[in-house]
Amino acid sequence: MKGIYKKRILKITALLIVMVLIAFICESLLIRTTSAAEAHIKNFYREPKNSLDVAVIGCSEMYADYSPPIAYRNFGFTSYNLAVEGVPGHFFNSMLDEFLSRQDPQLVVFEVNGFFYTEKHIAIEGNNRRWLDNMKRNANWAELIHDTIAKEDQFDYYVRLSKYHSNWERPEGQLARMYSMYLNYKGEVSKMKSFGTRTSCNSKKKVNRKKPPQLTDYGREYLQATIDHCRELGLENVLFIREPHKAKISAETDAELEKMITDGGYKYLNLEAMSDEIGIDESTDYYNGDHLNVFGNEKATLYLGKYIMENYDISTEHTEEINKLWDDCADYTEEAFSILKERTLANEDKVYSEFNDLSEKGSALREKYHKIKKQGKDENFDEHEPPEFGDGEDFPTECEDKAPDKKE
Repeated sequence: MKGIYKKRILKITALLIVMVLIAFICESLLIRTTSAAEAHIKNFYREPKNSLDVAVIGCSEMYADYSPPIAYRNFGFTSYNLAVEGVPGHFFNSMLDEFLSRQDPQLVVFEVNGFFYTEKHIAIEGNNRRWLDNMKRNANWAELIHDTIAKEDQFDYYVRLSKYHSNWERPEGQLARMYSMYLNYKGEVSKMKSFGTRTSCNSKKKVNRKKPPQLTDYGREYLQATIDHCRELGLENVLFIREPHKAKISAETDAELEKMITDGGYKYLNLEAMSDEIGIDESTDYYNGDHLNVFGNEKATLYLGKYIMENYDISTEHTEEINKLWDDCADYTEEAFSILKERTLANEDKVYSEFNDLSEKGSALREKYHKIKKQGKDENFDEHEPPEFGDGEDFPTECEDKAPDKKE
């Protein structure tokens, strides 16, 4: 009798394990935020542990405006853009915690755009899911959902298949996402360390701001929370920056940022105010109002890299293996930038991320896919090119108003 019960328990246990595995596989196949966010976050976890000298945290400005491999080639320090389009500033502490869980950076850099968002922005589901659905499932993840997501909505975050189960009805989108991830995972690590651009000096995908961004009560609260968290962690080297934008922040906002940050014991650098010194030309170095193109990226990277080396004591000693890995990434990035510069001068106005095939064959495949995609019925991809590169404001994302199976 005991043997029969034991066999039944084993069968039920095996069945439950199989069901969990099937659910996990289905979730992995059906989840879709944006390929850019997914790659930028998951590639961070692929970096060798304790190999990054500088942590870079922020929104799309960072992966459009700053190139870690270009900085490495010119200054010798390693860094990574843990940057997600449209990510609200209240996630910055968790992004820092994730960085510190795997790396021991000598400097942490925050780009302040995440603190300019409002309560309306953070209420958009996609702006939360791009970070929460792509980070590792750990204690930090669970605590973040508990603390930042309304109780009635938390189940869909813990059990993501509940959110994304109907994506099987949209095979075009899932195939595009899987193909993007296939290209992304072909190498040992991300060659460009989180990157995205448009090959234009005046893209058709514009950012039209009614007024310059400014700190709201939300921004002040979470900027102070980030400063306090850095101090609680005992971090001495923390730099807050404002990357160049066409719509400059006001002198009052600039002064408020500087006061809050310096009162907290850290440095603040407004690169917008130094555009002339950096050599930024607004007619040639932006692809839209908020993001630099590859020409501007290179200039801003060289300026920021020099500032870091002159103001912080960064050791650039690495193992032979890490140097080889980063030399390969720098070689790849320099070649990619050369190609992207030509296409920018031609005003191609196409989206590129770190996993794009920049060969002529790759371009032909992109054109072919773009035509097929336009004929498809998946409305979520009307504004994307494979792989997607969302800027939060000027590109819709799959989890926003057009999200599949979105709860009303």
